[in-house]
Amino acid sequence: MQVGIDFGTSNTSVAVCGPGGTSLLELEPGSTSIPTAVFYGLDSGEYAVGSMALSEYESGEEGRLMRSIKSVLGSALIEEATEVGSRRLPFRDVIAHFLRRVIADAERLMGQRVQSVIQGRPVSFNDKHADLDQRGQTILESCLHEAGVADVEFLFEPVAAARSVVFPCGREKLIFVIDIGGGTSDFSVVRISDDNSEFDVLGSAGLYIGGNDFDHKLSFFELSRLFGNWETLELNGLPAPSGPYSTLSDWKSLNKLYTRETQKQISWMILNSPNSKAIRAFDDLVRNHEAHAYAKRTEQIKIGLSDTDQQVFTYDTPDAYLELLVARKTFEALIDDAVSRMDAVAMECLVRAGVSPDQVTDIVMVGGSTFIPLVQARLAGRFGNATLSANDRFGAVAKGLARHGAATGKV
Repeated sequence: MQVGIDFGTSNTSVAVCGPGGTSLLELEPGSTSIPTAVFYGLDSGEYAVGSMALSEYESGEEGRLMRSIKSVLGSALIEEATEVGSRRLPFRDVIAHFLRRVIADAERLMGQRVQSVIQGRPVSFNDKHADLDQRGQTILESCLHEAGVADVEFLFEPVAAARSVVFPCGREKLIFVIDIGGGTSDFSVVRISDDNSEFDVLGSAGLYIGGNDFDHKLSFFELSRLFGNWETLELNGLPAPSGPYSTLSDWKSLNKLYTRETQKQISWMILNSPNSKAIRAFDDLVRNHEAHAYAKRTEQIKIGLSDTDQQVFTYDTPDAYLELLVARKTFEALIDDAVSRMDAVAMECLVRAGVSPDQVTDIVMVGGSTFIPLVQARLAGRFGNATLSANDRFGAVAKGLARHGAATGKV
């Protein structure tokens, strides 16, 4: 059996293509998309993935939760290990464990062995270092082989997204794909002939910035102010150290908040600012191991600001009730530079393809961050002659990967 796997920074989906068409597998009851998360229990020694990983962590079970694990493929962290209780676990093993469980679930659902995978990948795991980009794909392929997959083919995720859409015959299509994932942003220009028999990739470009960077901006420059970031310490007049707040704002690094070194920093901040309710709240958050809950709430506020002009963040402690009103215009100002960098790479993609914006006939948008009004306006606003596809923005890549296998005779 062959499947298409969209191993995303935030969520993961699996699709199959058969006589009845292309379908997403229900990896969890009622859900075709699962969080890209792994939880290792300290007592049991076992690990859980997806929503079960989050549930076990939130239940208070002793262990280590890791999210956004795909993003380490494009960084030097992929060659490092992380602490899980008394043992050190290589990050590549974490990815392998997650994929092994996902593939086992696909085999259970389909009643067949997965022998071939069309695996999605960003245009660039790291747009600054070509060696890290190639190493990311090599390690991902080895993880799939470790899970028992014999044949692996890679396809750029935005190209897969274009494959997922059934376009009408009767006209040639020049499609611009905008794929804003959690860790990367990717763009492709695809030409499909008038009878849909020819599918040509004219150009692709990508960068190592995505929706998680929006979360980081929102947390570090806005929400973390509730917890003492940007404060001046009372007794010595020094600014509160930014390091712990940067860690709080990074999905990949949250576990570092619970190290003795970080807790010593926070204790030092309290010692030098004993009347700061904000810093004491930060201490409560860390002591109660609520960093992942905070990150989840940050993401929820980001999502909510796509539909409303403002969102409220609250945090309750024994000493104080903290509340912050976040306006959409504030959020947009924080992410403006990142969106501008995305826009520059989008234009670079058009140049590589030799296509001007007015030639584009269709736009395909993928990823939750494409619902952000500023992202839509900046990245899709210049295509005045194009039709915005009503595609599934969350399942498009997995479906397209499976359809690519069928179209190229890989099934």
